[in-house]
Amino acid sequence: MRPSAILLAAASTLPLGGCCALARGLCGPDTTPWVSVDFQSPEATARTFLEALRRDDPEVVYACLARDCRQELGVDGVAAQLAWPQIRTQHPYLHVAGYAAVPPATRLGPDAARLRIAVEGAEIEVDLVRQTKWEVRYRRADGALYEPGALVADLAAQIALAPANGDERSTITLQPLRFRHDGLDAVPLDAIEFAGVVREWRVRRWREATRP
Repeated sequence: MRPSAILLAAASTLPLGGCCALARGLCGPDTTPWVSVDFQSPEATARTFLEALRRDDPEVVYACLARDCRQELGVDGVAAQLAWPQIRTQHPYLHVAGYAAVPPATRLGPDAARLRIAVEGAEIEVDLVRQTKWEVRYRRADGALYEPGALVADLAAQIALAPANGDERSTITLQPLRFRHDGLDAVPLDAIEFAGVVREWRVRRWREATRP
């Protein structure tokens, strides 16, 4: 019997959920239109992460991972294209999780959240953290976009917030942002597209949820 016939015969003996799981495992990444990449909330980051898993997109998968998660996976500082095979080796068929629905997150604090996602009869627990980063985005003469920046351990060290007296307004003062522009003596002001501090959610870890 041909391999394709064997696979079809095996699929026909599975319940509907198992058949879908097998089909997804065999068919590979999805190619339907992308949803927006969004890290502004735990739920948005989880949807971005699952979408990237489903589509086998290493760049976005890597972008979704918190620094501590990358370190634990052994891919911190590794190019996304090189890190992805290593992640998939540790977590085979991970992209099947991309078809799961994302429920509301449970907030564990101002910078921590948790999601329990149903995946093919099991539950995956996903922890997320909010990271703070200073960032400058500028374009060079050839149109290439550069985004120097770094994570900030203490937000108060980067931003000062001073409420005004009596008029329901506050003033934010940023610390100077010193950034590299290798190969350029200077960056024209009109080349700057963004300069400031961003706070975004990233995936800290995932694991099979324990049953109550």
